[in-house]
Amino acid sequence: MFFMITMIVSYIVVLQYAESETAQKNIYLKNTLFESYIKGLENQYYLVEQSEQNLKILRHDMRHFSAMISQLLDQHEYEEIRKTLCYIDDVTDENKIVKYCGNLMVNTIISNMMKRADSCQVRVNLDVVIKKDIPVNTYEFTAVIANLFENALDCVKNFTFEKRKIEMIVHCSETQLFIRTKNAYENDILFDPQTNLPKSKKGQNHGLGMQSALAFSDKINGSIDCFCDHGLFHLILFAKF
Repeated sequence: MFFMITMIVSYIVVLQYAESETAQKNIYLKNTLFESYIKGLENQYYLVEQSEQNLKILRHDMRHFSAMISQLLDQHEYEEIRKTLCYIDDVTDENKIVKYCGNLMVNTIISNMMKRADSCQVRVNLDVVIKKDIPVNTYEFTAVIANLFENALDCVKNFTFEKRKIEMIVHCSETQLFIRTKNAYENDILFDPQTNLPKSKKGQNHGLGMQSALAFSDKINGSIDCFCDHGLFHLILFAKF
């Protein structure tokens, strides 16, 4: 009888510990996501302010450019006119706010991650097709995108410039979801035999990105797989709705 009570108490303690660990991991993931979201909003707000200011200056100077072009026309200086128009086009292009997709939260996270990639001189080949309203939880979906992007970025950021590149496809419609990432790797990748996903060698609070992707895939009845081929790491997540 005493042995049975001891077993029950031990089971309850282990269960409570497991629940506590899961709760802590969930809190950590949410905090990381919202921190990235807030930084993304700050970056976008700053870019909008800068663009508006630069375009105000351009609009103010347009009357001078118009007078200059008119005078150059009278002088038949067509090459100078071309240079002036190219300058105006360049200023306009430099102050465009990049919109990656129609979903505000996803767009904000991607903007933030692209800024990080640019600071590490990592080239990103990005293909994103996402509407404003999507058939999955936006927060969980955004967390998966951020985690997979961050994993690829962390993997290549210290490589030679030739290898510092990432490919990422994210398509989400009313009927299906497709995510694919591809990046170079150098060190051996340790795969979990049960999930076939990479296992982190860095200890606590690492490897949670892959766990988040797996949990999300399971929740939407999707499939997720990874493989290595000719020095490239591939991850594919697919689901039909």
